[in-house]
Amino acid sequence: MSGFDSETLKGVAAECPGFQARATARAVTRYYNACFKPLGLTAEQFSLLVGIGAVEGTTLVDLANSAGVDPTTLSRNLQNLEGRRLVHSKGGRGRLGKQIGLTISGRKLIVDALPLWNLAKAELSSRLGEEKLRSASKLMAELAEAAKTSRT
Repeated sequence: MSGFDSETLKGVAAECPGFQARATARAVTRYYNACFKPLGLTAEQFSLLVGIGAVEGTTLVDLANSAGVDPTTLSRNLQNLEGRRLVHSKGGRGRLGKQIGLTISGRKLIVDALPLWNLAKAELSSRLGEEKLRSASKLMAELAEAAKTSRT
């Protein structure tokens, strides 16, 4: 096929922030999934519980915006947490929307998960270096903001 160049594609893979971000996200997610496995918790569930606990009574839409996911996708993930009685919700459609909070079981699970998170972060920090890890987190946040505000 005319114009197809595998060397160009290798360059895209090496230089594309989106490609690298997805690969990094998958690797970090696998790492944290393994760390949280003893608690029957995934990295995504931990992130949602942290987001809910940080802003008790947050709405589904606000949580979805802060997590960078579609509210419909988030709603499906929250159903699992509600089924496990880790979160509760009240309200629904309208100006305020569905408000979400942690149950007592959800709070206990976060308390149990935080030491594992601290150990995991300390391991990454020892492998990468504290300053590089902090810089990577800052750059990822800046890249996400740049992508949000860029023309599509």
